[in-house]
Amino acid sequence: MIISMLSNMKFNTKKILRKKAIENVKENIIYKQKKPTDYSKDELREFIFYEEKRLIKKFGLKSIFLATGAILGIAHLW
Repeated sequence: MIISMLSNMKFNTKKILRKKAIENVKENIIYKQKKPTDYSKDELREFIFYEEKRLIKKFGLKSIFLATGAILGIAHLW
């Protein structure tokens, strides 16, 4: 039961992360004044992959700061 809950959480987290990465890539493409059709599928997949890695790094650092703040008794860091 607990294992299935953890696997569902992991799947949902990946799904949310992928959606956020796709959203960010779309914003970046619009910022460059281009269209998604200007890029091949492989290029778009690569953009999404790198954006996911960037988000993981960003959320990893944020969680470290939040955990440190919780230990020190700081309620809000952001």
